[in-house]
Amino acid sequence: MRMPVGAWALVAGCATGFAAVHIALDRACSRHFECDASHPTLSMTLRHGDVRRNVVPMLLASSVCLLLADCALWATCCSDQRGGGLITTHAALLAGIASLPAMVLTIEKDPRGQAHLDAAVAWSALRMVQGALALPAVWLCTRGSAPFAVVNAGRLVLAVSLMCVGAKLCADAPSGDMDGELQFVAVRGVLAYHLTLVPETAGARVVLFGDGGTRVRMEASARYIPGWNKDAGGSYSVRDEDASV
Repeated sequence: MRMPVGAWALVAGCATGFAAVHIALDRACSRHFECDASHPTLSMTLRHGDVRRNVVPMLLASSVCLLLADCALWATCCSDQRGGGLITTHAALLAGIASLPAMVLTIEKDPRGQAHLDAAVAWSALRMVQGALALPAVWLCTRGSAPFAVVNAGRLVLAVSLMCVGAKLCADAPSGDMDGELQFVAVRGVLAYHLTLVPETAGARVVLFGDGGTRVRMEASARYIPGWNKDAGGSYSVRDEDASV
């Protein structure tokens, strides 16, 4: 039995992130801010203890799950010689790894301080860069499939848009003029972008085999990407004998 742990981690990370952002904004607006008149930033919502108690564990859990998904995506891309031979493939993994300590610093430091601001900006930049750097390998691994060509084009447009929004937010952050509403849109956009990578992260799987599934091993292959096979124009297909391992 093969379990797509990479895809599970990505869905869990994005869902937890969406929930954290929603709870932070909902509780901050209902208790601390007049959000219709002045939209708070995420940092402003974290200044309040009732928000921090609920949101901080969710943000940390989301970051850990996203890192696991980054590793799964890297493993899937490296299973293909074309994707694994790109420097950007490995650079994307490094950006994903670096984003975890950036998030830890973001939630640990005082939301009113400069260290928190720098860490938050670093996390946003690293997540956006990670997604953009992964695109070439993802494109190579799914090359030849018309549906994935459309999906990858949409990913490229979304990635470029997020990079432009991120650049504006990073430029506005030091002066304190950051648009809170735009920041929340950007965070949701980053999570939505990563969610589009579920098919590729599904290429990394935990395999249970032996009597009663007592033995475990990790596998990663582009042939496990859902919806991509020889009939769709790809180079691999999952055969019945492979699934029976």
